[in-house]
Amino acid sequence: MALNDTDAHRVRSIRLFRNVSDHHLTILLNSSSVRHFPRRALLFNERDRANSLYILLDGAVELFSERHDRRSTIGVVRSLKPFVLTSIVHDLYRLSARSLERSELLLVPLKLIHNLIDTDPAFARAVTREIAGDLLNIIEDFKNHRLRTTIERLAEWILRCDQDAGGTGRFVLPYGKRILASHLGMAPENLSRNLASLAALGVAVRGRHVSLNDRAALAELARLEVHPEAHEAARAATEETGSRRNFPDAGDESPSRARTARLLTS
Repeated sequence: MALNDTDAHRVRSIRLFRNVSDHHLTILLNSSSVRHFPRRALLFNERDRANSLYILLDGAVELFSERHDRRSTIGVVRSLKPFVLTSIVHDLYRLSARSLERSELLLVPLKLIHNLIDTDPAFARAVTREIAGDLLNIIEDFKNHRLRTTIERLAEWILRCDQDAGGTGRFVLPYGKRILASHLGMAPENLSRNLASLAALGVAVRGRHVSLNDRAALAELARLEVHPEAHEAARAATEETGSRRNFPDAGDESPSRARTARLLTS
């Protein structure tokens, strides 16, 4: 459906359009549309001619690529942001996309995006920041796949999801295990084995519900760096509340440390 003036605030909440001029915002509202897609709807195929920039407003979108009989999940978008921003170059989609659940998307014509880049400096800067952020995520994913084993990648992913969920030690898998396995670069059966192995470090999985009770052991398994300020903050919190430390001392020969060592060498 077409946008109207009441949608202006919502569009402004999208980081890409936060500082666009009022004049260009009016043009954007008149030219763009909001569409609703059911679960598992194909949005576009890789190498399709791009006509619009897709921006997720609500829901979840899987970005994937296929070659012959092989398929890989490149990323999953769940936040309010554009995806496949590279489509503004050569007007081609470099990945395929489908909705993972009922989703609401904003479609902005690429001709308008090109015009905004040329005429609105604030928007051009926002596009640069968005692409730089996407590149940073790609670099981190590339390093993860090259430098971490599958179980290390899974441990890092669990810690990141727990942090995004508020650090409560409980969160719900944002998508199915088959997509998670593909995203982390492992076969579904390997994901199941790795999850079972992480039970020794306090990770429990019930359907799509995940709980963890030893972040320090997971961080050690994932070979995450613990900055000194984080260590001191954890120590201060321990002294104040009497709770178990989040990060063990270097000389702490706790049972979880021993279990982590066994997983690293297995």
